[in-house]
Amino acid sequence: MMTIRILPEILSNQIAAGEVVQRPSSVVKELLENSIDATATSITVEIEKGGKSLIRISDNGKGLLHDDALLSIERYATSKIFTKDDLFSISTMGFRGEALPSIASVSKFSLVTRTKASDIGTKIDIIGGKIRDVSDVGSPVGTMVEVRHLFFNTPARKKFLKSDTTETSHIADVISGIALGHPGIGFRLVLNKKLVKNFPADQNFFQRSLLVLGKDVTGNLYSFKTRDHTLSVSGTCSGPSVTRSYSNRIYLFVNHRLVYDRGLVAAVFKGYQGRIMKGRFPMGAICVDLPCDQVDVNVHPSKREIKFLDPRPVYQAVSTTVSNALFQAQNDVTAYTRLDPVTSFVVSEDQEKNPPMADKWTSKGAKNPSSYPHYHHPSDPARAEQVKQAVFQWPQTATFDISKKTDSLTGLTILGQVLGTYIIAQKNNSLMLVDQHAAHERVVYETLKKRYQTLCVQSQDLLIPETLDLTHKEADLLISILEDLSELGIRIEPFGGTTFVVKSIPQLIEKKQIKPLVMEIIENFLETHDLSSKDKWLEACLISMACHTAIRANKILLPEEMAQLLFDLEKCDNPFHCPHGRPTIVSLDARQMEKLFKRVV
Repeated sequence: MMTIRILPEILSNQIAAGEVVQRPSSVVKELLENSIDATATSITVEIEKGGKSLIRISDNGKGLLHDDALLSIERYATSKIFTKDDLFSISTMGFRGEALPSIASVSKFSLVTRTKASDIGTKIDIIGGKIRDVSDVGSPVGTMVEVRHLFFNTPARKKFLKSDTTETSHIADVISGIALGHPGIGFRLVLNKKLVKNFPADQNFFQRSLLVLGKDVTGNLYSFKTRDHTLSVSGTCSGPSVTRSYSNRIYLFVNHRLVYDRGLVAAVFKGYQGRIMKGRFPMGAICVDLPCDQVDVNVHPSKREIKFLDPRPVYQAVSTTVSNALFQAQNDVTAYTRLDPVTSFVVSEDQEKNPPMADKWTSKGAKNPSSYPHYHHPSDPARAEQVKQAVFQWPQTATFDISKKTDSLTGLTILGQVLGTYIIAQKNNSLMLVDQHAAHERVVYETLKKRYQTLCVQSQDLLIPETLDLTHKEADLLISILEDLSELGIRIEPFGGTTFVVKSIPQLIEKKQIKPLVMEIIENFLETHDLSSKDKWLEACLISMACHTAIRANKILLPEEMAQLLFDLEKCDNPFHCPHGRPTIVSLDARQMEKLFKRVV
């Protein structure tokens, strides 16, 4: 008795549907891609009950002849590729020839189509993969596909579908993503006979990005474009002040195809390095265009995953382009640092009960705050008298204008200091707040980094070496990084067992700060277990050193000290963010302040 048999065609189509059609949004994606390949300029998607009851997609594309319409519902029938060479140079959205038969096998399916050259259209009705009727009908040029009662004949699949609201949300996301990749095409989403989304035709990419990403990016979205030989990178990215908790608002396109690629996401993050905090994600849309034979889209039936022939130049181009766009955006200081009072002043109930600190080194009452390195410690009697005079006579003193010292901060006038933490300044018609700890942290970080890169690390020997008593695990890790720490100016030597002594430290770091600094470095890497990348490791060390060295909150500064801090901040490559990604400066323009006080609406 034979144990191996050929599966019936309907069953094999249902198995294929398990890969291609995972939920209603998968149906929408496949049908939209067919409409795009048909050169449609207007596409309407109608949904009922989250796509479970009805999915209807109509387009004004070129349509299909009668015989082609019949062939289109056969498995592996396609007009997109003909030879094996075509498979490795795919320029269309669809190509596998599986979508329509897979969808038809798990639904009550109807196809109506007509070409411009035909006087009459063709209608095909299929139920559960079996053709029930083929007829001639009157119809406009283009194609309409109707999918009813999805998974009606596969109840095991149907029970895994989520609520109507959840499925509708997935469909809306798919439409928004595909619409963003094709701004010249008009898209409409009709939900339960009500128009809920409308993307007009003939938009440019920036206009479509604003519609898809939402009003949060208005005034905070930057466009970019670069081309190098055969590789082109273009798109939009949000300012660092507009972030989300998840990465689902980063849209990636390769040759106009909506894809997901972890390397591309990492490249975008690299472009934002030093500008956003850990755990936050930017918004934007990245378009990569390159020869079709340089990318493989036949990795998965969903066609969402891709593989580059050589990913390194692609990732490098993306990170560099995004970084350059943000760097150029810094030229408009008030726009780049603008604080949105509508979204920024909303405090959750949990935050009210547990207000967050700026960071763990700037809490109120921090012990032994360091002074700004250009001036004496406030324990100096002369310095104490200066601070006293500054505090009590500040309202009578003239503002300290640093406009002659800076370029991008030109016209900035220091008005004072609040909470011993924030420098208040004015530029044109904007009020600016500078976080003195974050600003000084950026200054120290870039100073340390430049000295390390130029091999000019300036160290100082300790008169009384600092002793470190570690656990065996901590000691093993420290031994493995002693040489790297020495390159940063921190010279540590074993002293027997698990005890070590610190012999020298960088000049910018005070002796009292070295023990907690070294312990933080060790604890961070015991937690992350990431010693594979020396560049990342050294970057983390420099950030820790800068954080420990920077002036703290709750420290009164003289006008001259504030001016010096802003002068040094101006010379930094990235003056608007601390090394952790927190903003150093936020601003409110006149209109925003008027909104806060309800003078305008």
